[in-house]
Amino acid sequence: MENNSERMSRNEAVSYCHARLMELGLKDWHVRLNTDMTKGFLGLCSHKDKAIILSAQHIDIHDKKMVKNTINHEVAHALTPSHGHDSIWQAKAKELGCYDTSACSALSFSAEAIDAIRSGATLEVEVEETIIRTPKFKVTRLQEKCAKCGKVAVEKENWEAFGFKHTRLECGHIISKALPKQTPYEDFISADADPKCKHKWNHTFCTECNAKKPYKFQVDGMRFIEKAFLSNKGAGVFDEMGLGKTIQAFGYLKYHPEDYPCLWIVKSGIMFQTFKQSLIWLGMDHVGQVVRTSKDPVMPGLKHYFISYDMLVPKTRKGKDGKLIQQGFDINKLIARGFKSMVLDECQLVKNPDSTRTQQVRRLAKEIPHIIPLSGTPWKNRGSEFFSVLNMIAPVKFSSYANFQQRWVDYYWDGYKNKEAGIRNVPAFKEYVKEIIIRREYDEVMDQFPDVNRTLYYTELDKDDQKEYDETVSDFVKWWNSKVIGGEDVMAFGSDNIMAKLARMRHVLGLAKIPATVEYVDEFVEDTDRKLCIFVHHQDVGALLYDELQTKYGKDMPVLKLTSDLDAGKRFQLQEQFNASKRALLVASTLAAGEGLNLQTCSDAVLMERQWNPANEDQAAPGRFKRIGQQAKVINVVCITGHGTVDDHLHQIVERKRYHFHKGMNKEGTNAPSWNVNDIMKELGDAIARDWRKRKGA
Repeated sequence: MENNSERMSRNEAVSYCHARLMELGLKDWHVRLNTDMTKGFLGLCSHKDKAIILSAQHIDIHDKKMVKNTINHEVAHALTPSHGHDSIWQAKAKELGCYDTSACSALSFSAEAIDAIRSGATLEVEVEETIIRTPKFKVTRLQEKCAKCGKVAVEKENWEAFGFKHTRLECGHIISKALPKQTPYEDFISADADPKCKHKWNHTFCTECNAKKPYKFQVDGMRFIEKAFLSNKGAGVFDEMGLGKTIQAFGYLKYHPEDYPCLWIVKSGIMFQTFKQSLIWLGMDHVGQVVRTSKDPVMPGLKHYFISYDMLVPKTRKGKDGKLIQQGFDINKLIARGFKSMVLDECQLVKNPDSTRTQQVRRLAKEIPHIIPLSGTPWKNRGSEFFSVLNMIAPVKFSSYANFQQRWVDYYWDGYKNKEAGIRNVPAFKEYVKEIIIRREYDEVMDQFPDVNRTLYYTELDKDDQKEYDETVSDFVKWWNSKVIGGEDVMAFGSDNIMAKLARMRHVLGLAKIPATVEYVDEFVEDTDRKLCIFVHHQDVGALLYDELQTKYGKDMPVLKLTSDLDAGKRFQLQEQFNASKRALLVASTLAAGEGLNLQTCSDAVLMERQWNPANEDQAAPGRFKRIGQQAKVINVVCITGHGTVDDHLHQIVERKRYHFHKGMNKEGTNAPSWNVNDIMKELGDAIARDWRKRKGA
């Protein structure tokens, strides 16, 4: 019997198989992994697909000797087509190093073994090398054990009394933990606040500086996380999209330094958004490491580490020279870092208990004390998709995948067979999970929002776009400085002239933000069933964005485009189609949509390209939505913001002036002020020049 340490990882097995294929001249063949445990094969050779298919689960539990035998067995089939297991094949298999040339073997998992794997358990196999290799399974459950008797901890009931949380286990013993004291989450303010400012709050935005604070329901979420950790491994925040789930994780971590270092696992597309928000809310002493490549070391001494789900999945691909390139991060380097907490953003990505991604995240979860999963849609199509996350955050409550399906998953008859539906007995389920997950929808917390809820979605420009953008900034700053140094009044040239000087900068930025906008739309479509309108300025930016969204979503919902060349009749038809559709996407010119368009059935907008004149933005969003017939109490406006670009400066200037503008308009007997575009352009030009000098060290 070989030691467990001599097993191969899935990536090692795939790499070994690739290497054998290359070595033996089968350069047009490839390797696939199968994660369906109901398929009993160890390996298959498909001449039709020119593929060797390996069972991922069998690789996980068998030793190197047996896995290599399986691979060489299948490669021998690839080299001897139409020979089955005859003497010619046997000779080739022995030549390749097979110690066992019996017919293709299978190791069918029992129902108990399949459930153990899907439930996050460790499945060990011992192989007795007699005439027949006989598997014996040993199951190690994910749950913690009772400290008094050593049995697996299964919760029977819990209650609170005398400042403690008490949990009675099935073994009869009671676990008691002290309830948390009053942590001052309500004092949580973003790190970019001016420490000298006597904050004047407009909802959660300081009108005097850049400070932000959480909403009351977000503070409640922080307290929920804190309390959930008393009796469980994790706390799930599953608020509807746009309600600031990440901020609640930041708030909890701010007041719990014992949970550092923290590992953040996020979608690759929103990696920078999460990193940027961590600096805004927690400050520069929380600067973390973003793991971008498989070769990156894990830097010591930091509080936060960010990695994408994709980086956790081992992959092997062929380079142009035919050599194998290893991709994916070695999670043993993460485990060695000794994380105290882990945030799983968009945790629905680990909904499949059989996938390699889920298995990798589970390996980390077993080593990390506290887990905070975040998602607006933790399950979407089938109730069982919820299990993997619930099992990670509350293994005592959710110890068995099969039991979860039997107890909590609903089924329906489609005329041929039973098919899985959603969650069964929803009221009872909510009561059962109320201590480990929290979910709020917009309707529940709308009274805490302003009429128009504006948020920023940060993106980082890629190297080529950043270089082109920097060139446009440099040209503008040279012009601006020449006027200022020459003693001229820059504003004598008029705001229109300055806008013309900034035109190329805006165009480059608009094109650079298309990928981030598509990523946001993907997230919106996945997490909501609402309509969305995306406002753009340049025709080519709108055309490229529309084409991409039409390709992605055109079969599922109307994807519409509003441009300035549409006549009145076509504009009206577009408006009616959008309003009549249950779900739809609309890419619209900000200026063309500024008047004569009623989109009262929509309450969500994206400002992809900012306008120098804020009045033009307001005409589009919220102006097109705050119409007669609007049912929503809050209009959500998301601004796609290029980090370190003119977007940052413009947003700060406009939001401050917008507050004072509306404050003046709401005073009785006061003449309504107008947007002073010249003032905005002067302040914007100064900010761009000042930031450029700072970046260049001048």
